[in-house]
Amino acid sequence: MPSRLIKSALVVACLTLVSFPLSAQKGKPGGGGGTSDSCVNVATPSLSTQTASPGLNVGVFGKIGNCSSGKKRFTVSVSSVSSCSVETVVGSSVITFGAGETKLISVSYPLAPNTCLGPMTVTVGVSESGKMLASQSTTLMVQ
Repeated sequence: MPSRLIKSALVVACLTLVSFPLSAQKGKPGGGGGTSDSCVNVATPSLSTQTASPGLNVGVFGKIGNCSSGKKRFTVSVSSVSSCSVETVVGSSVITFGAGETKLISVSYPLAPNTCLGPMTVTVGVSESGKMLASQSTTLMVQ
């Protein structure tokens, strides 16, 4: 059992990016911070399942749009917080966006075998220069 915990702790998740045409996602930045010309949209992430058991894989899918008029480099992160307040950083990557470009991200990760049962909050966040610009969350029921 301890080796299974170690393997779960050593799993490295990576963000898979696919270019996606912008579909009128212009608007105000979510959250504050960043430079004055930064504008980013983050859609509420979707999950491969609404319920999962500890030890099973969960897919997280998100859509992020640069609504700035210039090229931007954003740090995109995916994290989760269990019902007993244990935070896990699933993955984080610096991604370059062209002006008005939207990208899809996806990541799959295993829930730790000792994950607390109950609602888990899964969040996709976007930051620039260490300042959070926008984030959106959804709930996964761990049972």
